[in-house]
Amino acid sequence: MDTQDVSQGSSAIALGDAVVLFGKNRIFDEVNLELPSGSLLWLSGANGAGKSTLLRAIAGLLPFNGTIRIGGHAPASLEARRLSIFVPDEPALYEDLSLREHAEFTAGLYAKPEALERILGHLRTFDLETRLEEFPAAHSRGMRQKLSLALALGLELPVTLLDEPFNGLDAASQLSLQTMLTAMLKQGLTLAFSAHQTDITDALRRHPACVVATFNDGVVTVTGTGALQRLS
Repeated sequence: MDTQDVSQGSSAIALGDAVVLFGKNRIFDEVNLELPSGSLLWLSGANGAGKSTLLRAIAGLLPFNGTIRIGGHAPASLEARRLSIFVPDEPALYEDLSLREHAEFTAGLYAKPEALERILGHLRTFDLETRLEEFPAAHSRGMRQKLSLALALGLELPVTLLDEPFNGLDAASQLSLQTMLTAMLKQGLTLAFSAHQTDITDALRRHPACVVATFNDGVVTVTGTGALQRLS
């Protein structure tokens, strides 16, 4: 756990008048919020409302107007990339690496040897223990999603960004994912995820550290006590 890597006095995630433009068109109104370490940010709203767009901007994958910081650093900076990981809604995996090799490669890439056992533990929880020598191409969308999530969550970085993480998961795996996320919050790690399924994520919404940003026709409404909110 590396929450100490967030700069002293900095929020884990901070947005100041943050907005993404396509051409001259705003996808949503400016968003202002500050999340201390250990917060959970749930981006809620219909498909196409802008949830994934904002997550990608926070991850440094889309240009934006205003200010976005991860641990006090610009999203595309090396410092921010060291502190955070982004899991897209479509799993991005290496087709020539087995599940076990994915786990070993990811732990080595981030110089976190202790993460290997956590990743393998998550794969066991997702009932993939007997398929560690298989390759992603042989797996369903849901199984690929489980691998992608296990890799990211096993790293236990200070900030984890998840785009529609519950999509493609069976009911048992959805419950397991909620348990994993709750455990990370107890360690003081910060999570941000998008989801439109309110029935699946209701338990997380009730978490005391949860902040909900609801997207509706370009308006973003932020509620919850886990954020140091600065609403415009």
